[in-house]
Amino acid sequence: MAYLIFESKEEAQARSEQAAQQKNTSYWSTGSGTRFWWGWSIEGSEEDPRAFIEIQKNTWTDEVTEEENTSIPDEALLTEEEIASLSDTLPDDWVFPPDPTIEIEDTDDEEEDPPLDD
Repeated sequence: MAYLIFESKEEAQARSEQAAQQKNTSYWSTGSGTRFWWGWSIEGSEEDPRAFIEIQKNTWTDEVTEEENTSIPDEALLTEEEIASLSDTLPDDWVFPPDPTIEIEDTDDEEEDPPLDD
């Protein structure tokens, strides 16, 4: 996988919508269905969160020539600049949202339960 990084959710949505128009999805031909081609994810930052679109990128090594090959199924939908800017990882300063499956314990001001009287 690879990532196209955007400065906002709105930019990512607009780019996904543009790709759906290029593919002439049902929304653009009949008015029903999804109007987006790719999904997007938003950074966990509360102030000016960035967004990304995940692009399928397949990489393999030819066993005979040992040459590394790459294919991008949606390459025709991407500009040359977008292909050049694809990143295999999110930026180092990317803020991930909190994991909802992890319970965070507040240890600063926890009071112990008073002992029970017999």
